[in-house]
Amino acid sequence: MADEVYGNADHFRAAVSAHQCQYVVTVSTCTPVWLRRPEVQAARYSAQGRLRCKARATAPAETVAQVVAAGPPTKWQRLTVAEGEKGPITYDWARQRVIESRDGLPEDEVWLLARRSIKDQSDIAYYLSNAGIETLLSTLAQVATRRWSIERCFKEAKGQAGLDEYEVRLWHSWYRHITLVMMAHAWLASVRGRAEQKKGCAQ
Repeated sequence: MADEVYGNADHFRAAVSAHQCQYVVTVSTCTPVWLRRPEVQAARYSAQGRLRCKARATAPAETVAQVVAAGPPTKWQRLTVAEGEKGPITYDWARQRVIESRDGLPEDEVWLLARRSIKDQSDIAYYLSNAGIETLLSTLAQVATRRWSIERCFKEAKGQAGLDEYEVRLWHSWYRHITLVMMAHAWLASVRGRAEQKKGCAQ
């Protein structure tokens, strides 16, 4: 799971896929995709070997916002996928298989996932995911909402274990600090979990 800073970087998505890892990343509304794989016009060179025209897709791409807006209303499903600080987190979700764009050229077929606010239907977030075609919508939605729990984890690690309290100049020093902090935070989380479990059993 990653925010727009990483999701908009097509080279980042390519690197994650190259390591055979799956992702669900937030992307901006203007991210280009194709509903069908377009043909690609090959690059052209001069007799001297100079590039005259880059390779390009013969059909224009659409933005993720345009693709979602053109979809039928029946595609939206209301799902509660997580518990937040103020109660269940519920949104409307929709998805569509699309061809992603890298440097203006068509690449992998991926999921385009959209999350819409129940209270304000103009409030829509967009995601791309390289998860398999058999992946359920509920699974994609659950992963997309993990960002809140990840942010909470970092906040706790900073407040309880000093994740951001280091003054080092060398990589191995930073690595040692982060490793020890994360180990300490994992231990604290396990202790808290056992305490909550005992409290639940006592009730």
